[in-house]
Amino acid sequence: MNGKKINIASDSDKATKSLLIAILSTIALADFGLGLNTVVLPLYAKSLGASIVTIGLIIASFGLARILINIPVSILSKKFKMQFMHVGMFMILLGAVGYYFSTSYGELFIFRFLEGFGSGIINTSSMIMLTKHLYKDEKRAKVLSKYMIARRLSMGLAPFIGAAVAFKFHFKSAFLLYAILMLIGFSISLYNRKLLKKFYNGEKEENKEKENEPQTVIKKAGKEEKNAAEVNNKANKMNEADAKNDADKISEADVINKANKISEAGTTNIINKNKLDKKKKYINLITNISFMLLCLLTFSFFFSRIGSRRELVPLVGVGIIHINQAYIGLLVSISALIGVALTYYSDRVINKLGIKRSIVISFAISASGILWFIIFNNLDGFIASILLLSAGGGFSGPARNLYLMDSVDKIHYEEAIGIYRTLSDLGFVLGPAVIGFVFSYYNYLSAYSVVAAMIITAAILFGVFAKKY
Repeated sequence: MNGKKINIASDSDKATKSLLIAILSTIALADFGLGLNTVVLPLYAKSLGASIVTIGLIIASFGLARILINIPVSILSKKFKMQFMHVGMFMILLGAVGYYFSTSYGELFIFRFLEGFGSGIINTSSMIMLTKHLYKDEKRAKVLSKYMIARRLSMGLAPFIGAAVAFKFHFKSAFLLYAILMLIGFSISLYNRKLLKKFYNGEKEENKEKENEPQTVIKKAGKEEKNAAEVNNKANKMNEADAKNDADKISEADVINKANKISEAGTTNIINKNKLDKKKKYINLITNISFMLLCLLTFSFFFSRIGSRRELVPLVGVGIIHINQAYIGLLVSISALIGVALTYYSDRVINKLGIKRSIVISFAISASGILWFIIFNNLDGFIASILLLSAGGGFSGPARNLYLMDSVDKIHYEEAIGIYRTLSDLGFVLGPAVIGFVFSYYNYLSAYSVVAAMIITAAILFGVFAKKY
């Protein structure tokens, strides 16, 4: 018996490892490519004559594309039981090539939009697969921490490399490196399609068993009806003359009409029931306070990260703190490595403190970094804001994904992830747009204050009103 348990566990671990390799070999490379532009893109847009507000809108177009694609991808994934990561990588590849050939900041909107489409497809597809695979796994916190480490490590190292290449050579050199890496990533994603298809086939079998449960009930009911019919036939044979007289009273046309009405009514009821079920799923998710507060929390995370790291940090660092782009890239990469180190221990932190408490503490750390720079307004405060913002996100990522699994039923995962990513990705749109506006029309400290207010408000609401699972 013990031997069998060990084999089952090892088979499960092997399947999880294979799934992680297939996902991360694509998504980590995509993250690395996107990370190359963290410092480079806003400075390149500025060199082409873009204003701070325009730069914010260029960066925000990434989030807008993700918002538009998240729910469609979740619906298609559930309908066709397949993933579309290779399509996402192709979109990012087009964006990378576009950056290289761009000659005006107006063109950057289009290529940033393509990046967003690709990123949305990859992230939503991978999240659905992992969530459905890990929701009952006892080691899920550890697996998710490994997943986040790989992603953060790739995205963390990239800003320094991209900034250093652009500083040493030219912006176009960084974009060329980006395009080459995305071509490799697209090739890998095509190769991984077979393995990920096997995963979805496994999900199909599991879903078929669940779908067959009501069919089994129907079959049993059918057998009972059949038995009742046999009894009736025997009874009819006992008095055949009387049965014949009764049957003659019902016309053939009436029988056909009744059968047609029953059939039409049944079909209409099934269609209406399916529509109501779909609406009910979305209504249940939207009225789930804990789930919606999680969406708000992740919205604030993306709002602060994309607004500060991709907009405030490069522009404030070069224009106000007066340090070069290579140094900024180094700071961003070091902060990412700190986040990776904390993510490595995130499963232990989560197991000790609990999921909800871990999330709240992580956001408190992030907020402290932003407040430090607002208060001291110097180079040390600037560095502290970058490091602490990343440190706070170190164990919030796995914790937020775990909270999503616990706050939503498994049968609603596709719908939940579509809504979660759409509402969360609003941060990618509003963060750069709002922060760019505040920075341009007020000052950079006001922009940092908006970031701090967003993080603190979301963390307090989640801490007070969200359920503890």
